[in-house]
Amino acid sequence: MYPKTGIKWSSLLIGVFFLIIGVFIVSFPEENLFAITWLIGILFIINGFIEIFIRRVMKQATQNGSNILIVLGIINIIIGVLILFNVVTSTTFIVYLFAIWFIINALFNMFTVTPAEKSNRSFHSLSIILNIIEIIFGVILLFNPLIAAVIIAIFMSAVFFIIGITYIIDALH
Repeated sequence: MYPKTGIKWSSLLIGVFFLIIGVFIVSFPEENLFAITWLIGILFIINGFIEIFIRRVMKQATQNGSNILIVLGIINIIIGVLILFNVVTSTTFIVYLFAIWFIINALFNMFTVTPAEKSNRSFHSLSIILNIIEIIFGVILLFNPLIAAVIIAIFMSAVFFIIGITYIIDALH
């Protein structure tokens, strides 16, 4: 068989679309943070319905469904609705949650020694220094949420850029 040649137009269009979204997100970080928060609310609601649906399928297949899935599904739906009706408050919460996540992640990483760190003392020292910088950065984000909002937008933009570039590379191969 001969390999296919040419451009996969669907992958190319999807890749360009993701790149455009990435540029849009980084161009208007504050406004897009509200959109990201709104999207998170929708994802909570969808996840809640999926958990309830999975519980139903499990009960039909095994005659024994977990009630915890119904509780989690309802909680996710409630959280999603609260996020959708309180976007500004939820965005503020997400920004602070992001900063706290930086600090907690760095603390856990500081006290967790990986096998690579055990075998290389300089790598372990570098890891500790980077985690201290991450803690400092997290504290800065706590006291300046606007920086955190911009960083979240940059991270989201980077994800869209990476996905877009991946699709474009796939389209050209």
